Amino acid sequence: MSDNQAETQRMLDALLELARIASVMVDGEEAKRIITDRAHYYLANPDTTHRFLSSDYYDVDGETFLRMKKTLLRLSMLVGFPCDTSLWVRVKGLEDHVTVAVQNGNMKRYWEWAEEKRALEPEMAQCMEKGEVTVAPPDPNRGLVTVLAPVSDSLGDVVGFVELTAKDPSSTASGPDWS
Repeated sequence: MSDNQAETQRMLDALLELARIASVMVDGEEAKRIITDRAHYYLANPDTTHRFLSSDYYDVDGETFLRMKKTLLRLSMLVGFPCDTSLWVRVKGLEDHVTVAVQNGNMKRYWEWAEEKRALEPEMAQCMEKGEVTVAPPDPNRGLVTVLAPVSDSLGDVVGFVELTAKDPSSTASGPDWS
């Protein structure tokens, strides 16, 4: 195993532990309250006449949003390397899609500029269906290591996941593109 591969494995191990912590620390009840019902409605029911209406009506509960953003920032500081965090939640009314409720940093495996929602990728679905920490498959194009941590509400239902992403030191890719 090369030094870079060993470093990648060390990072993956750290991200797995961080995901375990995040799955306990991130409150699913709070995660569900960040995006308002009106914003969820327009995400799930796009207006064909006004293409950007869901962006115009993207409302959040400010206090809950900031509390979650700070929680995710604190979590990212538990590893000894740059790690970006994003909270993805199910879109109400379109349960097979997720949207980013909170994001920190520019290392994103999934989110694309101006993307409002996304169909569940296989690893996202696995994380949400099984309620287990999930390692995303290697991404040779972006050179990222990603682990997903399920976020559950008080009933034990998985309502979203935290994406934990870091630069893969064994990759020759230039890293994440700036949006």
